Parts: sequence; structure tokens; C-alpha cells
Amino acid sequence: MSHETIRRLVVARRLGAAMLGGLSMTMALPVFAQPPSPPATVNNWAELRATLASCWSVPPDTRGSLIAFLFGITKTGELRGAPRVTARRLEGHQEARKHYEAAARDAVSRCFPVTVTPSFGAILGESPIRLRFVNTPPTAAYQINGNITIFAPP
Repeated sequence: MSHETIRRLVVARRLGAAMLGGLSMTMALPVFAQPPSPPATVNNWAELRATLASCWSVPPDTRGSLIAFLFGITKTGELRGAPRVTARRLEGHQEARKHYEAAARDAVSRCFPVTVTPSFGAILGESPIRLRFVNTPPTAAYQINGNITIFAPP
């Protein structure tokens, strides 16, 4: 490994440890898809989750559905390439399933680019984002850094 690679790993580990301390209280709280007022400038993972939740409209007749994406965001808050679907479980009739996937893709498309602070942008530029849109009863979700679960409102 090069010196630069090792330095980046150490910095990433330190940032992750520092961020975990601030996020430990919110890890088990579900994020619902509802229109909270997203911040004008996103400065942390919780604000990014709130922004993503505000972009999603849950189609009717899709209870039990979920779709997961993997993507990157540049340090300026833009999508880095097209989000890749990593998992999907679509429930309901054929049209409802199509609408669910389309609504999730539209939410990602509508939300980006997002305005980020320079310090959070530096973190985003190095972090893969694993985003799940879930239409099931909320559970404790894995909400650490780039692992984001957005639940449909109850």
C-alpha cells in the first residue's frame, strides 16, 4: 500500500469514529418519508436522510415493498453516475410495483444535486451511499453514515 492510501484509510477511520459518536443516539430512530423542511445546506448524515425522505412520495398499494440503491455523491453534492439497484422486493399488482420503483428512482433524481457544506462534501466524496426505500412497518434500521433507510409514513 502506498503512503497516500494508508493516510486516507487512517483519516477515514478517524472521521468514522468521530461521526459514530454523534450518531449513536439516532441509529435506532426510523426516518419516515414525509416532507420535513430539508436544510438549505446539508452538513451531516441526519440532514442528508431528512432531505432524501422529503423527496419520496410513496405510491398506494405497495405495502411490503422495498428497493435499495448503491451510488456515490461527489464532494459538491452531485450524483456520481447512475444509482445501481442492489435489492428489490416489490409488492402489489403489476402497476403498483412499477410505480414503486419509479417513485424511488424519481426521489433520487429529484433530490440531487444537494447543496452540501465543504466539510460534509469531503466526507461524501469518499463514502458509498446505500439507500433503501421501505414500505413496511418501521424497525430499528442500520443508520450509520452512508447506510440510509427511509420508511414510508405509518
